[in-house]
Amino acid sequence: MVDRHIDNIARTLLGIGWLVADVCADGTINYLWKQDNGHNGFPVSGLQVGINLGGIGGHPVFAEMAVKVAEVFRTGSNTCLSYTSDDSNSQDIIRILNSHPTPGHVFVLIESKDVQVASAITEDKWKLALDASGDGMWDLDVVSGKMSFSDQWRRIFGYTEDEITTVGEWLNILHPDDNIAAHEAMSKYYAGATTVYSAELRYRCKDGNYKWILSRGVVVSRDDKGGVLRMIGTHKDINQRKMAEAELKVSRETFANLFNFSAIGKALLGPGGVWLEVNDVVCKMTGYTRDELVKLHYRDITFEDDVDLDMPYVQKLVAGEIDNYTLEKRYVSKTRRIITTLLTVSIVRNADNSPKYFICDIVDISEKKELSQELAHKNAELETATMSLMGKITQLEELNSIIAHNLRGPAGNIKLLAEESEMFGREQALALIRDASITLLDELNVLLELSRIRLNRDIPYETCNFRKIGEGVMIHFLADIYQKHVDLVFDIEVEEIVYPKVYLESILYNLISNAIKYCRTDIQPRIVVSTRKIGDEVRLSVKDNGLGIDMDRFADRVFKLNQVFHEGYDSKGVGLFMTRAQIESTGGHIELHSKLNEGSEFIVAF
Repeated sequence: MVDRHIDNIARTLLGIGWLVADVCADGTINYLWKQDNGHNGFPVSGLQVGINLGGIGGHPVFAEMAVKVAEVFRTGSNTCLSYTSDDSNSQDIIRILNSHPTPGHVFVLIESKDVQVASAITEDKWKLALDASGDGMWDLDVVSGKMSFSDQWRRIFGYTEDEITTVGEWLNILHPDDNIAAHEAMSKYYAGATTVYSAELRYRCKDGNYKWILSRGVVVSRDDKGGVLRMIGTHKDINQRKMAEAELKVSRETFANLFNFSAIGKALLGPGGVWLEVNDVVCKMTGYTRDELVKLHYRDITFEDDVDLDMPYVQKLVAGEIDNYTLEKRYVSKTRRIITTLLTVSIVRNADNSPKYFICDIVDISEKKELSQELAHKNAELETATMSLMGKITQLEELNSIIAHNLRGPAGNIKLLAEESEMFGREQALALIRDASITLLDELNVLLELSRIRLNRDIPYETCNFRKIGEGVMIHFLADIYQKHVDLVFDIEVEEIVYPKVYLESILYNLISNAIKYCRTDIQPRIVVSTRKIGDEVRLSVKDNGLGIDMDRFADRVFKLNQVFHEGYDSKGVGLFMTRAQIESTGGHIELHSKLNEGSEFIVAF
């Protein structure tokens, strides 16, 4: 395809002649425009796109054209030659014009003229052709400093014929900041570094505003010593393009600042899933450098269960059904830490509406998520404790009445014996007191057993599956398990037990939490949760290879309140105390076997 601007110029020139060719510096024909008539026997079939002029046979005119093209590129001046067919009284004038908008190209214009006027130069027509193309033409007489401009030039700038007439007045409307650029471009042209003088400059128009102009020109006349006598050239209005470029630059700089200096993670993800760009927040969050991340696919740092989590939303985004989406997604840092993020994704498209890249806003909510889960667990514990406490208060009130009623008789008998001791002999009184005491102790034992039953009668017992509850508890520690490479094994022989579910969840939570928290860093942590049946008892074991406890020092303090055995850990010494209280409240018991730096095993008997 040929540029529209070049096509407009060529078709205007076609109004002057009958054939126009776009020819490269090496003589190759790049494009052709021609009319069906007017060639007067010229061997037009020899002119084909892609053929070199010097290689066309059949007539020496083509070799001459190639020589003239090379001459124009060497001298920078327009030139011409003529062709007369053997059977025609007309002559074709072949002009090589060095004012092609593209460097390294010239126009070849062929006109049919009478022999009598064959040498006439149609310069005025060439000026008209430039005006028709939308470019303003300027003509500089270097010796006198006089300048002339085409009508289109004056329409671009707004000046009348008598306002800008000299090179001094012309330079006076050039923006002061562009003087150096104009001088350097002209110096390069004079030195032969470029075939055409070309520079993008700002000129002041009649209304006082500056306008960006593409200024191009060539030397068309020199004196015998090679000095420049005359230059002609064009001015093309490129102000709209330059303004658009400036706006685009500001937009890009604004986006870059928002991207790089944002307080949240920002990334650009290509349609193929490769990170194109990331800011410092994403690097800090993941532990990777920018160079490392741009070599990775998004799957490489996504937690395996979340790799395809947002694919349905991506498909809707690409299809244009939604503008953006937000969801929770987990990534894995360089140190294998699980990062829970709030991910928001939008799309930027190409001109053909295909995806160019995705803009990702990534907010680390790991700490917030952990706090939320911990809060939910504590709230559940609090709610259970509150319900249990309210029930116990009611039960204690009932027990108070029972105790008052059942103990009144034996206590009254003892009181009577003490007050009326003279009524009985010593032996008889002691026997009566012994009988009353036995009755009192029996009543107390019955009441204690009753209170134990009563205090736990409102806690719901249900069929609990050890494995399911254990796996449910494990979710709370998934990040730590993943990061510390914990090998958590379930060896379940007894699958189910009828027990308060809330208690069993709490027991497993505290025991597994301790095993993970106090694991060793020099070996892979291993935790085995197992169940066995020993006689009539169901036993639960949570065994680890962690730091262990010095039982010689702390055996009598393990299950007491506010006891801490390892410094530097976030521990309040409450978990084991609560665990024992829950186990014993349902009639069970717990014991610990542990050695320092070898691990611990907690055994719960239900």
